[in-house]
Parts: sequence; structure tokens; C-alpha cells
Amino acid sequence: MNLDTLTLLVMSGVVVALCGVSFILNTAFHRTDSVGRIWSMGFIAAMVVTIAHDASATGQLIWWAIVVANVSLTIAVGSLWAGLRRYNRRSRGCLWVVGAISVLVLAATLLHGESAGRWAGAAELWIAVAVLSLLGALEAVRGRMRRNLSGQILAVALWVTAAAATARSIVFTVDGETGAVFLTYFNTANAAALSLCVVVLLTIAVSALRAQQVSGSAVGDLTDGIHSAAGVLSAAAFGQAATDHLSRARDAGVGLAVIGADIDNLPEINVAFGRVAGDEAIASFASKLRASAPVLSIIGHPASGRFLVLVGAGSAAEARALAERMQATLVDEPLKEASLIRLTASFGIADTFDHGYALTALSVAVETAIETVKGRGGNDIAVELAATGHDGS
Repeated sequence: MNLDTLTLLVMSGVVVALCGVSFILNTAFHRTDSVGRIWSMGFIAAMVVTIAHDASATGQLIWWAIVVANVSLTIAVGSLWAGLRRYNRRSRGCLWVVGAISVLVLAATLLHGESAGRWAGAAELWIAVAVLSLLGALEAVRGRMRRNLSGQILAVALWVTAAAATARSIVFTVDGETGAVFLTYFNTANAAALSLCVVVLLTIAVSALRAQQVSGSAVGDLTDGIHSAAGVLSAAAFGQAATDHLSRARDAGVGLAVIGADIDNLPEINVAFGRVAGDEAIASFASKLRASAPVLSIIGHPASGRFLVLVGAGSAAEARALAERMQATLVDEPLKEASLIRLTASFGIADTFDHGYALTALSVAVETAIETVKGRGGNDIAVELAATGHDGS
């Protein structure tokens, strides 16, 4: 059965619309976060692409629709990459990269002008798609997604997209839109069929990642008064208490350290053994932290599987010894709901000698240290040393 170009474009548009609406509604009616919002923006941009293309699909060229479609497609692919970076708990600075590339695509489209028709800025657009897809594929195999099946599916889909966009751009530049190679292998119908398959794969993968993140983050958002559901201080209460302690410690010249701990593979525990096992893991971890941390320390629960402990420490070595004691208590007994699982965690340490007495600076340093441990497989401890130019304030 042969499908004409218009039919494939309509089918692709319907699939994009269904996938986009489904993902956006799921994000809106469940717990929202930056990852869900960024990916929702990407789906909205993808739906704008289909609307813009359909505006010219009847044969009458609408110039503004080509401009909108090119920029929107760049934003859609860039949003996927940006969301992957946020999922890996990395900087949001990539959004300006997406914005800059979108501006370049807009400029290229306008430069070619209306005389170029529906192919205005096409080569530049495909290069932009290839670059952003490549960045997304690389992000999907690092950090938290390195051992995640959904991340691997994303990586494969994005690699295919990058390769196809690169090849299409090269053939278009060399052979032109009327060339035999372009018309045979890289025509609009084939591109629409490929995009249809890729969109389905990407939607399944990002929806699975989103579900894992929601299931892994719910408990950390629950509070009972000043405490989290796990029985330690909530994020807000910890922030207030820790800020006060740090201020008084600075005035007294006393050293403190923040020890961060993040449960390894919590989303996988939720998926493999169910939400009950995930909740048990968090509660068990909090209980063991309370038992192993110094009596006068402050324990906070900023996110589902992440905890912060403010302790008195005369040196980084002393803080590390405390973290090692906490780490050792985790393997004492397995989880009841998943008897084969013994908890491990990634620990990060930042002290006031290296990072000063500002809770924000200490928290950022701890976050960096934890991500360092996560990057090498977890179940270890890292101390974040002083940043260059630190003034000790």
C-alpha cells in the first residue's frame, strides 16, 4: 500500500497531536515539575509545527507558516534536550543555547526569503535538528538515565533523528530538492513516515521517564507540620533551622558541614517493586539517618530520596567519617517489601571551611558532589573542595 505525501503528513500531525495532548494533560493533572513543563513546551511546539505545515499542505504556500514551522521544530527538539538535562539534575543554562539556535534558524529562513518557497532555511533547520538531537542522545546515556531502558530508547531514537537530519541536509545542499537522490530517499513523505515512528518512540520513553520521576518524588513533597512524611524536617523547616545555625556558627567561628545523601536507584525500586517498596526505602533511609547522625545535627528532606544533614565538624575528614558511618548503617537489613534489596546511597559533603556559611553555596556544593558520585555509579562519598576565588564568607 502506497501512502501519498498529504496522507502521511495528516497521519503524522494526528499522532503528534494525540501524543502531545496526552502528555500535557498528564503533566497538568499530576505533580508538575520543571522537566514536565519543558517537555510539555516541546510537545506544544511540535503541534505548532504540524499546524503550520498543514496550512501549506493544500498547495497554496503561506510564507509565515514556513517561518513558524522552522522555528517551532527547533524549539521542540531543543526542549527535549533541555528536559533531559533537567532530568539529570543539570543546569538550565542550555535553554539559551536552544534560543540562540532558534534565532539562527529564523535568520536563515528569512535570509532565503519567500522566493525559496517551502524549502527556505531547510538545510540550516536540519543541521540544527541534527545538533540538538545529538546533544539529546548524549544526555540520554549519562547521569540518572545511563542504566535506564527508557533513556536508551530515547538515545537510539535521537541518534536516528540526528543521522537522518544530517544526511538530508547534505543531500539537499549537494543535490537540491529536485535531485534524484533527494526525491527518492529524502522526500517529504519519507521524512513524515520517519518522524511518525520517532514521535511515538519518544513519547513512550519520555512518558515512562516522567512516570518514574513522579513516583520517585511524591513522598518527598508530603509534609506533616514541620516534618516530611519520613519523619525528619521538611525542606522549608530545614532551610530556616540550618540558616540560623550557620549564622550563629559563623559568629562563633565554629565549623559546620552539610552532608547530602541521595538514595541510589529509587525510581527503579518504585517501578520494579511498587510504590510501597519505594516509600519503605525512604522511611527506612530516614530512620537510619536519624539513628546514625549526631544527636544535635539537623536532618532535612528536600526531595523524595534526598536528605541533607547539618553537622558540627572540625574538618572535612571528620565530616567524611560521619558520612561513612551513615553509609555503613544502610546495609544492615534489607527492605521488607523487596527482600533482595539493600539500600545504597550517594553522599556529598561540603563544609564551611571551603564554602563559607551560606546555605545556598553549601547546598550547591553538596549537589555537585552527589552528582559526581552518581556519575561513577553511586554508593560512594565525595567531598566538594573550595571553589576558585572563594572568600570564606
